[in-house]
Amino acid sequence: IEAAAAKNLRMIDAPVSGGVGGAAAGTLTFMVGGTAENVEAARGVLSAMGKNIVHCGDAGAGGVAKLCNNLSLAISMIGTCEAMNLGVKLGMDPSKLAGVLNTSTGRCWSSEMYNPVPGV
Repeated sequence: IEAAAAKNLRMIDAPVSGGVGGAAAGTLTFMVGGTAENVEAARGVLSAMGKNIVHCGDAGAGGVAKLCNNLSLAISMIGTCEAMNLGVKLGMDPSKLAGVLNTSTGRCWSSEMYNPVPGV
């Protein structure tokens, strides 16, 4: 950060969420770290690629947000895998179980959009 500032360069960190589909559609979420001035200077470029631009704090805060988001996703994916596996092993139809999860408190991205059971 200091090295960039010493050369009169602006710097932000801006990891994304939304995957390839979000990139193609221009609907990415940017988790941005940096000064308010630098984030505003980059907003036009980021807006061309995404619809959600969140200023998370100082430089590095975007990376922190991305790390926390990925941790939350990993935990929910593991839980969904375990729940689906248990239900199937106990005789539940996986499509019906997914339907229950997705209309109840177990609903999450992993159960709804990326279910671990093939065909569900």
